[in-house]
Amino acid sequence: MLHRVVAVVVILASTAGASEEAHHDAAAHASGLSDLLFPTINFAIFMALIWRFAVPAIRSWVRERHDAVVRALAEAAAAKAAAERLRQEWQQRIAELDKTVTELRAQAQRDAERERDRILADAYKTAQSIQRDAERAAANEVRRVRQELRGELVQKALQLAEERTRAHWTAQDQQRSLDEFLKQVRS
Repeated sequence: MLHRVVAVVVILASTAGASEEAHHDAAAHASGLSDLLFPTINFAIFMALIWRFAVPAIRSWVRERHDAVVRALAEAAAAKAAAERLRQEWQQRIAELDKTVTELRAQAQRDAERERDRILADAYKTAQSIQRDAERAAANEVRRVRQELRGELVQKALQLAEERTRAHWTAQDQQRSLDEFLKQVRS
């Protein structure tokens, strides 16, 4: 399209140059009305050619440029609206983030307290179990030691009784004890 406009301008310029030469020649031979008539006709032809070829190309270019600018503005407006929606959405998310963080902290604290209580309860149960086991073990140990002590005391008592009996026991005491024993067995 631009090539047409340039071609028209070149043609018109050459026509204008040719008409000027013709005009100078005619001016030498003619006067008055002819001096004004030929440049006016050349100008009118020039304007008609420009109107015929250049103006439609310029109008088309201006229309295309206008449409492109309108499209670009519409796309920019849509992009701006989308960006504004995203900004509002992110601002809302950020506002909710503080609330979410607060809720998560509170939940974590509640969970930690429940876990602490559960651990303390388990530790208390374990301590009670260990205490019961220790008391049973201690009671068993006391019984065992008492039995050993009783056995030792009986052993010592028998040993002492035997030693005293030997030291103070006479033949008459032995005979009398044997007679009593036989009486009890016979009865």
